[in-house]
Order: sequence, then structure tokens, then C-alpha cells
Amino acid sequence: INAEYMGIIQLSMDGGQKESSTLTSIATELTCQKVLEDKMSASSKETSAAPAAESVVASSAPVLIPSDDEDELDLDMENDVEFRKYKEKRLEELKAEKAKVMEDKAKGHGEYREIDETDFLSVVTKSERVICHFYHRDFERCKIVDEHLKRICLTHVEARFIKINAEKAPFFVGKLLIKVLPTIVIFIDGVAVDRVVGFDELGQKDDFPTLKLTRRLVRSMGLKALKKNEDPEFHLVKKKGNESEEDEVQIFSLRGYR
Repeated sequence: INAEYMGIIQLSMDGGQKESSTLTSIATELTCQKVLEDKMSASSKETSAAPAAESVVASSAPVLIPSDDEDELDLDMENDVEFRKYKEKRLEELKAEKAKVMEDKAKGHGEYREIDETDFLSVVTKSERVICHFYHRDFERCKIVDEHLKRICLTHVEARFIKINAEKAPFFVGKLLIKVLPTIVIFIDGVAVDRVVGFDELGQKDDFPTLKLTRRLVRSMGLKALKKNEDPEFHLVKKKGNESEEDEVQIFSLRGYR
């Protein structure tokens, strides 16, 4: 009986251990499943809340332009407006200059022409600036002046260049007190304002450069200085070892070029 009883007790104990082990396993599985569900739920809530938070931040954040950028933008716009105004003004000036050149050329500017005494008054009063050479056909120095004035007139279209035979214009020779030939008389608005008599102011030699005569005419306001070296306010120094006209001068500013 004892052996049988002990067998029953042993079976009962083995069954209890197996049942306890099974319950423990089930409890562990349930616990793990619960933890997993909680984690998934929490993750889902965070994911759904993130876009909303981003939306709130995006909608609540103000869009601002730094003040420095605004100033630079305004300055750029202002400069652009000023540049357009300057460009338009300059275009108008260029158009006016071109129209003036065309008008002057129609009057005979840009060429060196001989006139008669009968046309003298109408010619010198028709243009703002007139350079008139009183010459004698047999005088060599008059021919030298002719060559220089032919060159100058091609670039200085602001003035009209003419010559008149002194022998055939006794009235104006007497009226203007022409006593030495060649004599260049500068007229501005029909009035004789200056004159170049002989070669006294041109170095007293026959091979003076065209630039020297140009500067002299600019000084009398008969011409405009188109280049710096044509302005009498610039000091010219002859280069050593070269007598050609193109290489003869160096330019040094005295008071600045106007």
C-alpha cells in the first residue's frame, strides 16, 4: 500500500509541476504580448503627432527678411532707376550730338574750302565757329598752313575751315587789318575773337607739328580739345632722338584735364 500510495503522490507532484510550468509559460507570453502592444501603440501616437507638431511650428513661425537685405534691395532698385535715367539722358545727348554733326556737315564742316569775298559774311555768320585763313597763292608758308588745316578739319567738325585769297578780298583785308600772310582769323558767332599771324607762335619754323597749331586754335576757343594733348593746359615735352610728329610729345598734367 505504501508503495502504491507513494506512486500516486509522485504522479500528483509531477502533474502539478507540469501544470505550474505551463501556467508560467502562458503568463510570460501574455506579458510579452502586452508589452509589444503598448510599444506599438505609443509609436503610432508619436508618428501621428509629429506632422501636427511640424504643421503648428511651420504655421506659427513668421517669415522675416533681415533689415540689411531690405536695405540692399532698396539700394539696388534705386541704383537701377538712377542708371536707367543716366542711360536715357546719355542717349538723348548722343542723339543731339549726332544731329549737330549732321547739321554742321550740311554747312560745310569737316572740309577745308576756299570762298569768295561775296560769300564771306554769310559763311562766317552761319556757323558758331569759323577758322579763316587769309593767304597768298605764291607764299610758301601759306601752303604749309593749308596742309595743316586740311588735317585738322577732318576731326574738328565743330568748326568750319575756310580760306580766302587776300588779293581778291581787299575790303575784308582792310576791315580786319590783315598785314601779314599767312594770317588765321578765328570767328565765334560771327565775331573775330583772335588771330594767328605768321609762324611767330608756331616756333618760327616751317616744320612745326599740326598739334601745335591745333592747341593754338583751342586756346582761342576756335576749337574744342578732343584729346588731352590738344588742351593748352597740358605741358608738352619733346622726346629726345625722335623728331616725328607722332612721337614728339609726352604729356604732363598741370591743372587737370577739363
